[in-house]
Amino acid sequence: MSKLRGRSHTTLTETADLVVRELEKVAGIKMIAPGEIRTNKRSASGRFVTVSFTQAGFELLISGQSSQKVAIHTDKDSRLIIAELRNSKKLRDFIFKERVRKPGE
Repeated sequence: MSKLRGRSHTTLTETADLVVRELEKVAGIKMIAPGEIRTNKRSASGRFVTVSFTQAGFELLISGQSSQKVAIHTDKDSRLIIAELRNSKKLRDFIFKERVRKPGE
């Protein structure tokens, strides 16, 4: 089961909350750590998720009306977890992009 950093830090944007609820259903996730919420200056409509693969798992930059980073630490392959998120019915309206942020790649 995933745990939130600090045990009491549960503040998520509405858009990030949808993604985190789907992540909580996936096995192999050690920790979900929500980050700082920032307001968007642009007026682009839509919901976007940018996935940055890291050594410990991956980081999601989730943006809608505002943006928030959520770090995910995993035991299993991160690409399989992202594939499950893309296939989720509740996240059909999200546009997913991927990038790699690992040393040496």
